[in-house]
Amino acid sequence: MPGTRTFAIFCAGSFGALLIIGWGGSMLQGSGAIRDAGAFKIPILVLMIALLAVFAFSAIPLMVKAVLGFQRTIGNENVPAVKAALKNEHVFIWAIWGLMLAGTAVAIPGAILSGAFGDKPKQAIDAALMAPSQGILVARPGMTFADMARQSTLKLDINMRAPITSAVGGGAVFDFHIPGTGMYFRECRYYFVSPYTHDAGRIEAVNIGLSPHTVSRAEVETANAELRSRLAADGWLAGHEEYRTEEDQTLHGGLTRGPEGRTWLKNDIVLDIENRRIDDAVPGEDEKTAGKWIQFIDLWARNDYAGIERFVFASPRK
Repeated sequence: MPGTRTFAIFCAGSFGALLIIGWGGSMLQGSGAIRDAGAFKIPILVLMIALLAVFAFSAIPLMVKAVLGFQRTIGNENVPAVKAALKNEHVFIWAIWGLMLAGTAVAIPGAILSGAFGDKPKQAIDAALMAPSQGILVARPGMTFADMARQSTLKLDINMRAPITSAVGGGAVFDFHIPGTGMYFRECRYYFVSPYTHDAGRIEAVNIGLSPHTVSRAEVETANAELRSRLAADGWLAGHEEYRTEEDQTLHGGLTRGPEGRTWLKNDIVLDIENRRIDDAVPGEDEKTAGKWIQFIDLWARNDYAGIERFVFASPRK
């Protein structure tokens, strides 16, 4: 084991580096020179944790040696307890290091899961711990709940209905297939299948949570783009609203048509690509990048889709 001088150098050096990085970063942010650490955020955090670990582990031998050295100085080296401690000094140090390592082994995964290192490490652990798919849910508007249960391998209890809405819903890791299309969605997280009010045995709408975990605004937009490409490849038509009246055009800033990419149509099924933010807004945040998001889809029969007469569907524009 290195000597006291070596541990003292490591302890003082790491403590000094922590102060320099901490104070330096605060001054740079305070002066406006750095507003967002960006790509350096994780490396700096890792460096700070490494320096903290060096400081903590090097401080242990210094404290043990200081306490035992004081006992020797005041003449207690022959007291049985002190004598045993002096003889087993290294054992005490290794025992405390062992407890610190055990605590670190628990703390670091917990910090990752709480998002301390950003979303990517958390998502990697979530993916590794994710349970296997419990089956495939097969559902579309217009089919009966009995057909849904018969065609699905996901275990469903269609007799267990939500109050008021009479919907069948649940949370699980499952795959989803829209019958009559080539669309399969892997690792979905929840489903909510609603019946017609006048026909409780037939499906009116389907809501599927696609995101296996929360993602950033940029990541959910990437997921939306990927889903649009898949829908186009499967022959779905992209829909957009037509603003036909002067009043409608004035309301939409003079435009004659709305954006394309959210609403899709195939085999008289209308699919909406939807996103939801699940965390709270923070004052001063950048609305274009902030938040934790999930992606989900809504399915309706064409004749039941609100405002369908305003939409025009065609092959998506390149």
